[in-house]
Amino acid sequence: MSLARLPMSVMQKLVPGRMWALEDALAARTGAVHAVEDAPERFEIVAEALRRGHRPPPSLRAMPHMVASMRGILRSLRSVDCNPPRPRIEMPPGDLAALEAHARTLGVDDMGYARLAPHLVFRDKAVLYPHAIVLTMEMDKAAIDTSPGEASYVEVHKTYHHLGRAANGLAQWLRARGYAAHAGHPLMGLALYPPLAQQAGLGWCGMHGLLITPRFGPRVRLAAVFTSIENLPPPPENPHAWIEDYCRLCRRCARECPPRAVLDEPLLGANGLVTCIDVERCFPYFVEQYGCSICIRVCPFQQRDYAGLKRHVCP
Repeated sequence: MSLARLPMSVMQKLVPGRMWALEDALAARTGAVHAVEDAPERFEIVAEALRRGHRPPPSLRAMPHMVASMRGILRSLRSVDCNPPRPRIEMPPGDLAALEAHARTLGVDDMGYARLAPHLVFRDKAVLYPHAIVLTMEMDKAAIDTSPGEASYVEVHKTYHHLGRAANGLAQWLRARGYAAHAGHPLMGLALYPPLAQQAGLGWCGMHGLLITPRFGPRVRLAAVFTSIENLPPPPENPHAWIEDYCRLCRRCARECPPRAVLDEPLLGANGLVTCIDVERCFPYFVEQYGCSICIRVCPFQQRDYAGLKRHVCP
C-alpha cells in the first residue's frame, strides 16, 4: 500500500495537525528565537507529495520508524513545557563532560556547539533558545550503498527515529539537572541543520548541500538540542573548508543525479544562505525512488579516506 493510499487514521499520525499547532504555539512565545523576514520556508515533504499526487513506493519496514519519528516530534514540542521555571544558565566543566558521555550512550556519533542565528530558523517558526548542541548520527554504509531502494529508505528513517530519540533523551537529561532544553528533531526540524553543524565545526556543506563529516562523509543525519546554557564551548575555527575546493573539482553528485537537480553553481541568497538543489527537479524523483540518497552514495567522502582526499587539494 502506498503512503497516499493509507487510511486517514494512519495519515493523521504521519501528518498530525497537532504538530503544526504545537509549532504555532512555540512561535507565539516571547523570548524565543524567531525567524527573520527573509528566512527560508520549510519544505513539507509529506504534504507536498500528497498535494502534487506523487506516490511513494510501499515500505512497511519503514513505517514503524516513520510513526516513531512523528511521536518523537510531538514529544520534542510538548516537552518544552516541562522545563524548569528558572533554569540554570551556567554549566560547570564536569556537567559538560557528563553531557558528552551521556550523548554517546544515546548513540550520538559526534557533537559540537554553535549559536543559532535567526536566519537559520524556518519562516513562521521559532526555537526556544539560541544556544545549540548539534548532533550527528551515522547511517549504515551497506544500506546507503543500495540507494535508491527500500533498504536505504528504511535506514534513513531508522536513523531519524533513533537520532530523534537521542535528542529528546539529551533534553530530558538536561532538564533533570536544572537546565532548560528544546530538542530539535532531525525530521521536520524548525531550523536549518547543515549550516548550523558547519558552524559547530562538525564538517562542511558539500555541493549537494549536505554536511560532509570527516568520519562518515554525508552519510549522517543531524539534530540539535537548544538550551538555556550560555557558556557552551565556542565553536572552533572550522578546519574543513577545503571540502568546498574538492567539490568544485569532483562534481560527481551533480553528474550522477538522475533528475539533474544538483546546481552547477550554488545560489547565494541575500540572507547568506546557499541553495544547492533545484527542488522542482529533485522532489518527484526523490518521492518516487525511496528518498533517492544517490548523492550520498556516490560522494567520495563516504567511500574513501578523508585525509587521502584532502591531499588532492591540500598537498
